Amino acid sequence: VSGSDRRGNPSPHPTPAAQSAAHGFRQSLAKGHERGLRSALMKIVRLPIQAMTAESFAPYGEVIEARERPVDGRRFFPVDFRIDGRTTMDVIWQPVGGKRFRMLERHFAVTQAFIPLEGAPAVVAVAPPTDLDDADAVPKPEQVRAFLIDPGKGYAYRTGTWHSLDRYLLGPPGASFVILNVDPNPTQFVDYGERFGVEFEVGG
Repeated sequence: VSGSDRRGNPSPHPTPAAQSAAHGFRQSLAKGHERGLRSALMKIVRLPIQAMTAESFAPYGEVIEARERPVDGRRFFPVDFRIDGRTTMDVIWQPVGGKRFRMLERHFAVTQAFIPLEGAPAVVAVAPPTDLDDADAVPKPEQVRAFLIDPGKGYAYRTGTWHSLDRYLLGPPGASFVILNVDPNPTQFVDYGERFGVEFEVGG
């Protein structure tokens, strides 16, 4: 884009505004090319889906369930729910979408818990807790696991368990969950694409 002279004819010299716009456009193209290149070079780590049982999920948290079902009376089964702050309870609606992700997070002040309400089967990805005092203590990509959420049971993470930000639906239209959380909720995020050059896919 160029300017014009006093007679309205195109000027051979671009105006400062035009130069700035052109520079911004070139930078945008370069960044887009860089992102596309990184995405093309990204290694896909496929996560087989396994059943979420008290035993299989034990390294990451607790399955919320009636562990016994006697016919002669009620039973109470405590859940190791821990919190440092104000307890919050919300309902999350998660629509069906993609099954790839790069981000994991962990929480420092809550054993965050989820209880399915209704909807399609869903999967969550987790990795074991690491040193809460070490921000560089991040699980390796090969430590990440995917679990099928039992629609009749809830689950609670251990404090510091790494997990996907979303649940991944296996069919339409989606699913809803009760979430027990904390406010404030100090959280650490890690982008495995930037750190390890990988992207995860559930159900691989």
